[in-house]
Amino acid sequence: MTDPIVAEIRATRERIAEESGCDIHAIAEAARKRQQVSGVRTVSRPKRVPDASLAKPASVDRGSVQSGTDTSSPAVG
Repeated sequence: MTDPIVAEIRATRERIAEESGCDIHAIAEAARKRQQVSGVRTVSRPKRVPDASLAKPASVDRGSVQSGTDTSSPAVG
């Protein structure tokens, strides 16, 4: 049994993709134009720039990365 709401959303998604030639940039631009035309106030936030001083260095177990196996878990079997 197909949910009619899900079917409608999928059909709309397909229609929009076809109208934009399945180009994600064109789809996004069309969405921005629809937002402007609608007159509904949208919220825009400035681009977030991560603070490098707060970043934690990644901890990598070089042995498991090179071998492609996770040595921290016991084998199941």
